[in-house]
Amino acid sequence: MSSDILSVVSRPLNDRKAGARHTSFFPLVLGATGVVFGDIGTSPLYTFNSIFTELHAQPQKADVQQAFSVIFWTMTWMICYKYIGLVMRVSHHGEGGTFAMMKVILQTLRHTNHEDSTSEEDTDEEMTGIGSNPERGSCQQSVVLFLGVVSCSMLVGDGVITPPNSVLGALNSPCLQVSESWNVFIAVMILLGVFGLQRVGSRIIGWIAGPLMVLWFLTIAAMGIYQIAMNPELAAYMAHGFSPVKLYHFFVLGEFRGFRAYRAIAGVVLCVTGAEALYADMGHFGAGPITTAWFFLVWPCLTLQYFGQAIVLAADPTLINSNPLYSTVPNSLIWPVFILAALAAIIASQALISGVFTLMSQAHALGLVPRILVLHTNPDERGQVYIPEINWLLMIACILVTVAFKTSDALVSAYGIAVTGAFIFTTLLLCFVLHYVWKCCWAVTLLAILPMLMIDLVFWTANLMKVLQAGWVPLVLSGLIYFLMYSHHWGRNRELANHIHEEEEELANLHRHSKAGSRSSCCTVWGLRRHLASRDLARPDGTAFFLTPKEGRVPSSVNVLINELGSVPRTLVLLHVAYSEEPFVAESERLKWSTVDRGLGLHTATLSFGYAEPLTAARFDLDSKLAFLTQDHITRSKTAPAGRIDEEGNLTFGKVRADPHVTYIVNSKRFVAAEDSCLARAQVAIFSLLNRGMVELMPLWCRDHIYIYICTKQEVLVDRNSQLKQL
Repeated sequence: MSSDILSVVSRPLNDRKAGARHTSFFPLVLGATGVVFGDIGTSPLYTFNSIFTELHAQPQKADVQQAFSVIFWTMTWMICYKYIGLVMRVSHHGEGGTFAMMKVILQTLRHTNHEDSTSEEDTDEEMTGIGSNPERGSCQQSVVLFLGVVSCSMLVGDGVITPPNSVLGALNSPCLQVSESWNVFIAVMILLGVFGLQRVGSRIIGWIAGPLMVLWFLTIAAMGIYQIAMNPELAAYMAHGFSPVKLYHFFVLGEFRGFRAYRAIAGVVLCVTGAEALYADMGHFGAGPITTAWFFLVWPCLTLQYFGQAIVLAADPTLINSNPLYSTVPNSLIWPVFILAALAAIIASQALISGVFTLMSQAHALGLVPRILVLHTNPDERGQVYIPEINWLLMIACILVTVAFKTSDALVSAYGIAVTGAFIFTTLLLCFVLHYVWKCCWAVTLLAILPMLMIDLVFWTANLMKVLQAGWVPLVLSGLIYFLMYSHHWGRNRELANHIHEEEEELANLHRHSKAGSRSSCCTVWGLRRHLASRDLARPDGTAFFLTPKEGRVPSSVNVLINELGSVPRTLVLLHVAYSEEPFVAESERLKWSTVDRGLGLHTATLSFGYAEPLTAARFDLDSKLAFLTQDHITRSKTAPAGRIDEEGNLTFGKVRADPHVTYIVNSKRFVAAEDSCLARAQVAIFSLLNRGMVELMPLWCRDHIYIYICTKQEVLVDRNSQLKQL
């Protein structure tokens, strides 16, 4: 972990309230302006041009007025009503994004389906309502999971297109005339800088990008006001575009009515690109600051700029072949505006990058991706995260796309398909929220959802016409991401189902007082206790910590030592690492220790950490603490070295210091498919590949000491009953 991130999270160890929101409101508004609205804030660079490019025509004054009306009401509907008015009201402990909405729905469905819930807020009506049938509830949960994963996959697929398109678009200006190869080289260098900056966190990036984006919004608003002042008659004519009647004129009565107007929607949707990222970034800054920035700065400034562009195009329709935004700028200010536009377009990629970090962090918490290193760059805001693996993979993908397509014009046909698809799935999830979470009747739910769904479908199907050009790129990326996440979730569920089955079977045998076989296995603490007591095992001196993903679960590596070697160390500790919902855990509550059987040397331990705490040996001195506590709980002698925890959280001893060298044993599994089908073998292969690197993400203090990888017997993920078995 970088030193700058360590400095951010270096709070007092006993400060339980360190994670409370200390960040004041105004800095959050400034940060949201720079990070969240970068994408939608630069849409005036290409929206008007894209609308009439789709039509392959030169507009007349009435056409421009109607197009402005479509842009204005699209922003009003999608951002003001759908996302800020409804979607952003759904959060999971302040987190936004598809997975946060999905988790809220799943928790509600599970709560409704369990009649034995003890919550004081439950009522008899809720317990006997929709979803009380377990089979029906399972079907509903599967649908919600599918919608959430597909929506996330599409947003990530679009996240690979947005940064290259923004950077290449910033370099595409009449002020900068260089060769195509130089454009690509400069774009790659800029992308390296953008992704290299992610490690400092969205708060620092917001401090840098926030003032620049505020200056950008004020500048484009001033250019719109300038055009209004210079052309008052055209301004009065364009003001009629604020009437929703002009929407009817554009689609039904206008020159490009019917199918051509429908095709133009593929260009209109560019004015709301970044809307889905706006919700995904809610955990970084909060709904309040984002809403404030939109209504008091972003929306008015964008409206004024589009209004100014409409005036310019109405005066000279031939300007549609160039960049309409630069046509609103006085000649003496072209270069300063170009430089500011280039910086704003580079910042525009930040909204989706931060959103992807949020979504992957939530996917990790939901078990949809394997263990990844999630760094919380700001302990005051849980949603501000940085994921190194995702950052570098996204950077590589963006560079490949930049080198392959070379220009922003080539990427336009790939832009928008995935994110408009995410619009649809978010709307469908919102339907579940309205009916099951907010308890709206079906009439109210459909009244709110059907108009949104119809508009989303229009946006998406209009963009689907670009699939054969380059639109297949985000769709292929989205499909690949979905298959990876589904395969991991599929394998993880079967692994957990097998664990539950093993534990239930073993506990049943214990209750029947059955004797352990000579080569039987155990998976619970009490089963291991019986094995150690009933079998003649060699018990050499030493302490071994077996890392286990579940508290009290006996990993297969213990069974390998018992059955294959007939020997286990004299002291066995089943060590589980847990993460708290709080950013910091009090040092007095760091370690939960339980002695199962002192005579057999069997113990369990759980180490708890806050989500914002870096796991470093220097900060927590965990190895020495574990060694001392192991010795203290084993001997309980009066001569045992006395230890205490100082103000820095380090364990100190008197004249004797416990031996800090312990052995950590990490279990590694191999999986095979029982069915000879391509899909089963592919899913098992992907699940195994995704989990192969998980042992490298063991608690960081282990890496400076001895640890052993023990490969257990093969496990079958698929059979005729779709259950996991051990060979």
